[in-house]
Amino acid sequence: MRKVLALIPACLLVSSLALADDDAIESAASAAPESLSKNATIADWNHNVLREGTNGWTCLPDRSDTPGTDPWCVNEPWLNFLGALANNEEPSYTEFGIGYMLQGDTPVSNTDPAATEKTTDADWVEGLGAHLMLLLPDRNQLDAFPQDPYNGGPWVMWLDTPYAHLMIPIDSFSKK
Repeated sequence: MRKVLALIPACLLVSSLALADDDAIESAASAAPESLSKNATIADWNHNVLREGTNGWTCLPDRSDTPGTDPWCVNEPWLNFLGALANNEEPSYTEFGIGYMLQGDTPVSNTDPAATEKTTDADWVEGLGAHLMLLLPDRNQLDAFPQDPYNGGPWVMWLDTPYAHLMIPIDSFSKK
């Protein structure tokens, strides 16, 4: 009987980890259309694979340490971008990148990728709903787009940094 009782805490730990993984998988999969996310690799933000995929896409769950809901689903160039951003390095992608964030995003600076607090009202993007993000290997193509996130259409985020990319809102949003 004591052996059985001793196993209960271990079983509870394993089941709570499985529940956490299930929650993370569900969150990550919600970042993109099901047709894409159902065959994507699901990983946590520490690069632990929670579910192996087959289509070359990787989905990441909402980061609970940030405000808002922000799961991602990205292709390889975006994984390169995210790794470079996390390590304060220049990205080295050479192909077109696509990122889905269909649940929205964390409030973020439009000009400074390192900012963690609100800067100016004009620069701080809040309330952004579903959107796509594009990486263009030829950054000169970004010159065709405005930098104003409230222009009603696509805009360039983080223009004067190595992390410049095109934001494409799917849901309407406006200044808070």
